[in-house]
Order: sequence, then structure tokens, then C-alpha cells
Amino acid sequence: MGRYYNGDIEGKFWVGVQSSGDVENLVTVTPHTFYSWVFCGCNAEIEDETYCHSCFQSQTEHEEAVIEENEDADLECLYMEMQYNGYSLDESTHYQELLDNMNKLKSSLNENFINEFDKIEQDENILNAFSGVFKKACSVISDMKFENGKEEKTVYELAARYTLGYQIEYCMRTTGSCNISCEY
Repeated sequence: MGRYYNGDIEGKFWVGVQSSGDVENLVTVTPHTFYSWVFCGCNAEIEDETYCHSCFQSQTEHEEAVIEENEDADLECLYMEMQYNGYSLDESTHYQELLDNMNKLKSSLNENFINEFDKIEQDENILNAFSGVFKKACSVISDMKFENGKEEKTVYELAARYTLGYQIEYCMRTTGSCNISCEY
């Protein structure tokens, strides 16, 4: 089990060491929280709407459908928070900050790990962490010997962050933006 991210890039957060909000450690950005309508599950834009306009003609009709499905339902709120946040990054706002933070991470990581990243072919495989493109680099970290658990956790956390940042950097460099949905 684990938490995933998808959108312009995709992958899985490293279990036990990487938070779902790790993007915020790479660039200054506020996540967008997503909501869905109770009953139909459609995307809810709660700032502009009080019921699902796609599925119902009125708020009363939406409420009646909810009650029909569950007579004990609380009608005070017809939407619920989804279990993921979204990040919209653009090259003009975030790219230089990302590069600066990636360079700081490089200086804290194992040289062999960084050397493996330098060997990665610059193609679309970078956008999908499941493609195996990061396998050699991550095996360097897996093979390291640590004196204590705290040091090991820190190295894994930084390696996970660098990998995510590497994907974001490639995406922004090649398309000008990067949109990511992150489970939490």
C-alpha cells in the first residue's frame, strides 16, 4: 500500500519517508484541495456552486437524491473533501527555485546516486517513475550501509525528494508547466 501522485508526472511516494506534500519542499506553492459532490461524485467547485449543476436541476433535487440514498444523511454540506491535493507549477514562477533546491539536494546526496541520475536518458520515461528509469540510481541508495536509522531515513527522504524534483524539472523544462495530483 502507498500513496501515489499522477498528472503530468506519475509515481509513488516513498513509504515511511516522503510526505504527500513533498512538492512544497521543492518550490513555494500552495496546494489546491479537491472536493466532490455527495451522491454523484462529480468534481465540486465549492466557491461557485452549492450543488452539482451537471446532475441536478436544483439544490433541492440534489438533497432529495442524497436522502433517498441515505435517509440519515447530513444535508448541511453536499460536498466532501477528496483525499488528494493538486499542484500547478509553471516554469516562469517555479523553475529557478526548483533548480536552486535541486542543487542543494545534490550536495547532500551520495555522489554515485547523482552520477546515476546524470546517466538517465532525457526522454518521456522520466515522467513515469514506474518506467524503471530511476531503478539504478535508487539501487545505489538501497545498497548503502548506515550507522543509525536516523541517518538512513534522512538519506532516503532526500533521495525521494530529488527523484520527485527530477521529474518535475524535466516536465517544466520540456512543457513549461507541471500539474500534479497527490494522494494523502
